[in-house]
Amino acid sequence: MATPVPIDIDGVIKPNMGALMLAMVFSSVLYGVTVLQTYQYYDGYWEDPLYLKTFVAALWVLDTGQLVTVIHSNWWYLIAHYGDLAALEIVPVSLAVEVGMTISIGLLVQTWFASRVWRMNGHNIIIPLIIVGLTCATFSLGVYYAVTGQRNPIVSEIAKITWATVASLSCSMAADFFITGSLVYLLHNQRSGFKRHAPKGDKAINILITYTVNTGLLTSIAAMCTIILSKTLVGTQWQVIPYFLVSKFYVNSTLATLNAREKLRTMSGGIPSGIELADSPDGGSTTAVQKAHATSGLEFATVGESVVMPEV
Repeated sequence: MATPVPIDIDGVIKPNMGALMLAMVFSSVLYGVTVLQTYQYYDGYWEDPLYLKTFVAALWVLDTGQLVTVIHSNWWYLIAHYGDLAALEIVPVSLAVEVGMTISIGLLVQTWFASRVWRMNGHNIIIPLIIVGLTCATFSLGVYYAVTGQRNPIVSEIAKITWATVASLSCSMAADFFITGSLVYLLHNQRSGFKRHAPKGDKAINILITYTVNTGLLTSIAAMCTIILSKTLVGTQWQVIPYFLVSKFYVNSTLATLNAREKLRTMSGGIPSGIELADSPDGGSTTAVQKAHATSGLEFATVGESVVMPEV
């Protein structure tokens, strides 16, 4: 009778279940930040246009769903299939749904930022089209990976289509690059308009540039780490840690940008005529310095001369 080959339980559990559990912990922490920022948004910006409030609600719902799928995947492996090593060779449907949640969040956020680039750049459509094209490619490749993987949810089979994940994340990083580069360039150009009249407005622009760079940097680093780990630590789940955080970074960076508007408006109080955040019915920026509430655009104004920076 053949002697059974001993299985290194520790070597199997740690790089798989350990990675999933850590991913759940980090995702839960960032989800708490999402809930807090969502509350702050609706508490402070209830006068925002309906489309923007719906956008924030959609991000919160998708982010909640993403965390639910992460929790379910941990339950599936650690509770429902406790002690079943064969289960480690199967990918539960919740992980496929998680991919769908992540790419949906990316689609919403990157499309939203593409519209900001479009408005700030005088409705020039070239760069926004490139961003939207890359975003759609990211989404399509993600859908292909999730659907194909669930048709035969065996780890060894799914490993054969890892290229789809790499391609999807690469397109996402490229879109983030165009978004970040375009917004930084446009914001930098706007900054010169404040130097003579409103140094505080110039400081506010610098803060917006920092927010923009941080958004693209966080998501790109997470995506790059996912690609590197999936290629170097084959047969483990370590790559899910940075991947599960991609959607959290998108949501929290976007909410932080939206919630910072009042702070930026207050910071720019040294501008003679004030600062306003507003949207016109046709989607363009409005001159509404006299209003007391903040919505989704950003406009600085000075006496006798106005310097407008459309919403970001």
